[in-house]
Amino acid sequence: MNWAPRVKPIKIRRLYRYARLGIYDDLLLHDVGWELYERCTDIATVADVYREGRVPCPKCRTKITRRIDPLFSSGEGGTHENWFHCSHCAKRLLWRDCRQSLRNTPRCFDCRSVLQKADDLACVCGKTWSPAAYKQSIRTRVRLPCPHCLNLVRRPDPPSMERTVRMRKSSPALQCPKCQAVALHQHGNIECTACGYKRRWRDYRKSLKKKDEKLECPNCKYTFRWQAWRKSARPLRTGNPRPAREFVKKWIRCRTPRQRMIQIDTLLQTLHGRGPLAPLFIDSGEHNIRQMLDDLAS
Repeated sequence: MNWAPRVKPIKIRRLYRYARLGIYDDLLLHDVGWELYERCTDIATVADVYREGRVPCPKCRTKITRRIDPLFSSGEGGTHENWFHCSHCAKRLLWRDCRQSLRNTPRCFDCRSVLQKADDLACVCGKTWSPAAYKQSIRTRVRLPCPHCLNLVRRPDPPSMERTVRMRKSSPALQCPKCQAVALHQHGNIECTACGYKRRWRDYRKSLKKKDEKLECPNCKYTFRWQAWRKSARPLRTGNPRPAREFVKKWIRCRTPRQRMIQIDTLLQTLHGRGPLAPLFIDSGEHNIRQMLDDLAS
């Protein structure tokens, strides 16, 4: 997989040197901005893979659904929450997505207008909330706006107790590694009913993790290994892809050099506050990056 390279620090320093003089170099802004955009896009893509379980093909970028082994994953997309679809726009959601959207951009629950932030949160329709009351309302309401279409959606019902018990009691079908016949998990071992193969359950699980998982793209028929893809994406993996997602969303809306400079500065200030995240974007050591960001912030 060809990932976008990290941005050179010398370009960022030159960009800020010109900005202090009131000069916006369009060519330099274009280079730095779009390099950051491509890097942020790759970081968000890798984060989506671990959340949704869909891997982009290295050739044509078609997303391929992984056949996740049931011995290691009981949820869809790496989460045990219930997915549901918005009844208005049919988007696939988690309930926490609805809550997080309101935490990021507070909106009125009735007219869905963006709230004005002062001492209290005020809406144009006349309603006000204190910050604590608004957070409490987000936690307790059963109907919240959809993050995509802003229409009200209802919180999905939790799975029934019978279904939960059935999922806990059900065990995936096991195959003997030697003869591919049906095997059983009993007494801490895996035992084959046909050839008598027997192995410790712990060792069997470890061997499954090391087993190659091959994925084939339905579009271009390209075959690749999940382990190789995961290794190539390791420098892009982070538990906090939010700054990258926000930059991708806002960068394409910038029309003037000043707006582009503001978005680049916003991203770098965010990275300055989250030191370990910066080396994913900037091509240098952590100490040098921190020193550069300190200089730019001063």
